[in-house]
Amino acid sequence: MKLLFLAIVLLQALLVHGRSSWYKNVEWDVLIFTQQWPITSCISHLSHNPHSSCNIFPNMTSWTVHGIWPTKLGTIGPNYCNKTWHFHEAEIMPIEKYLIKYWGNIFAEDPMTSLWQHEWVKHGTCAAQLPSLNSEEKYFGKGLDWVTHYDYVAVLGHANIYPDDVNAYTREQIFTAIKDMFGVNPHVDCIYNKKTKVHELYQIKICFDHSLHVVDCDGIKDKELAENQGSCPKDGIIYPASVKAAGKEYSYPRALVDLHKKYWDESQATCVTWMCHALMTIFSLIWITL
Repeated sequence: MKLLFLAIVLLQALLVHGRSSWYKNVEWDVLIFTQQWPITSCISHLSHNPHSSCNIFPNMTSWTVHGIWPTKLGTIGPNYCNKTWHFHEAEIMPIEKYLIKYWGNIFAEDPMTSLWQHEWVKHGTCAAQLPSLNSEEKYFGKGLDWVTHYDYVAVLGHANIYPDDVNAYTREQIFTAIKDMFGVNPHVDCIYNKKTKVHELYQIKICFDHSLHVVDCDGIKDKELAENQGSCPKDGIIYPASVKAAGKEYSYPRALVDLHKKYWDESQATCVTWMCHALMTIFSLIWITL
């Protein structure tokens, strides 16, 4: 029995040492925290896969996490820092119902866990060199912390930027709304819709240093990056309010933005943890179909 116990302790020690040893040559400057607008993601997905569907009916009522990406300025990555550190759903079960809402897989034909598995293996194993992110629960929990604290529905709403299928915004309006609220330069990314021939607001990125303090995103690189402020054009940006998929129409009402603003303002004054932020909104923001 004692030999078995010693063997288990030794195996755990070797595993920890093996994981940590991967990070000796891993260097990155910032964590890119990327949120996506689910409606734009769904529109883009359907344009490439007309017979597919999306998981946004009716659960997702906010911007959702795409990922937390350790990045060296001027390049992309590092990625896949420990291919032996596999994703295990059991480790995130305590927070999974919140991940479905705030870090959910939008593509309906893919397994629910596919996005989480991809993000952990590609990016999480690199971020895990930080003690505050060195497990699945910590990594994904930090995403929940940030997505509820940096609520872009509320922040853009405060700048009078509402989801709208007709009226367009400028890149400067969106960029300034985020910068004025959080004091750093974000990146604002768009996707060009070939059917409607407009650029649609897709992702907003903010960055964090090794101490998890928010910093400017200046210098990050993206394959679609055209300008220092992101991949969106200077004007004519649509922040889409609706999408049709699988016989359903998902429309985002202005009233829901105003609710986000109200509860986010209240949570900023009273909440410390992501759980508090989430609970103040998750039971209050009920989907409204127009």
